[in-house]
Amino acid sequence: MNVNLRNWAAALGVAGVTLWFSQIGQAQQASFHIGDDEFSAVQPASHILNSNLFRTSANSAHCDSCDSPACGCEQPKTCDERPSCESKGDCDSRCGNLIGEECEAWTLFPNDNGHGITFNGWVQGGITLNSDNNAIRNDPVPFSSNAGEFYLNQLWATIEKATDTGGCGWDFGFRIDYVFGADGPDTQTFGSGGWDFGWNSSVEYGSAIPQIYGEIAYNDVKVKLGHFFTIIGYEVVPATGNFFYSHAYTMNYGEPFTHTGALAEWTVNDNLTVWGGYTFGWDSGFDNYLDAHTFLGGVAAQVSEKVKVIWAANAGDFGDGTSAPGTSQNAGNIYMNSIVVDVALADRLNYVFQHDLGVNSGLGAGNSEWYGINQYLLYTINDCWKMGFRFEWFDDSDGARIAGVDADYYDATIGMNWTPTANLTIRPEVRFDWTDGAPVFANGTRDNLQT
Repeated sequence: MNVNLRNWAAALGVAGVTLWFSQIGQAQQASFHIGDDEFSAVQPASHILNSNLFRTSANSAHCDSCDSPACGCEQPKTCDERPSCESKGDCDSRCGNLIGEECEAWTLFPNDNGHGITFNGWVQGGITLNSDNNAIRNDPVPFSSNAGEFYLNQLWATIEKATDTGGCGWDFGFRIDYVFGADGPDTQTFGSGGWDFGWNSSVEYGSAIPQIYGEIAYNDVKVKLGHFFTIIGYEVVPATGNFFYSHAYTMNYGEPFTHTGALAEWTVNDNLTVWGGYTFGWDSGFDNYLDAHTFLGGVAAQVSEKVKVIWAANAGDFGDGTSAPGTSQNAGNIYMNSIVVDVALADRLNYVFQHDLGVNSGLGAGNSEWYGINQYLLYTINDCWKMGFRFEWFDDSDGARIAGVDADYYDATIGMNWTPTANLTIRPEVRFDWTDGAPVFANGTRDNLQT
């Protein structure tokens, strides 16, 4: 049995790098994928990306071919037909790149096994510098607490057999994702403990298995059973699913990363997909120490030729607050919903709007609420250069999600993606954070931070 190791990604924060090996949607992933020629934004999990509704964008950069040119275009017959980074999507006579003279994406193993099993992965590393000469930490900016230190964020590997019935009959599959790095501890089952919680090799580094599930498919319905990424939100944990190196507050503090349970997906037609399932709350393992019981579901719709919408929600018993020390110790009842709207403003320009609302009730001291509004403007300059802007407002005025501080959080980020070859993306960015409320930066002495 041959397996195929493709798509490795590396990214730097102030200067980002991504090395990757495959066109296959990675985990909690979405229609943005590093290396895409066009943005097709609506972003949640890999099962959305692999549905008919959102399948095209992840493959568009390389023309639906695993053996296609780095910058994207028609399948080349010779190296002379490879497109250049200066082109606007047309093939010309330049074949070389900074990494080598290959027309095709570099792979570790052949792409031809008859079992449908694929082995994918990436490496991401980054450094984040701040305006105080790195004399202070970046907290509470997500996933980049320490300033001025280079981190191996993600060493990621995936083995998967995706289900594909072609709309008729039965099929069976599975998926396992493993990650080691600075993002490992942030991807564990910190909601309740158990499973991979505490798999740390040091204060900064650890491992996690954020996805391990089996999948049964019949006709146009799929059901996954196990531990899997959420369908809620726009930004995701896997590096290849985001434009920016840094993350939004909404994604990190206001949404779940993973669930354990069962989730069904029904592809109604090419324009509509529906999800529904049962989970053990947020970021929990198989033990369900919190005794949480929640519904997870949503709808993805191609509203028009230029507009895509995803609505997803999670609601139910959040837990009893008795999980292990160091976990979220969730309790009461939870209601969380997220809506993401992607609009193609022009051939190379996409606008993404996201709104999240979360309510934690039944705690005895009144309800805790949080909500966020995130906006993205994403522009494709040419086959190898892309530009993005993000503006976020995250309202945690009840102090429910971030360090018990009552505040509104804002971030404005501008960045670039440079993909000189199919296996490499470099993504620098500049980010401005500030709060309207108690100072939270520089150990509670500042209300703003630049990175």
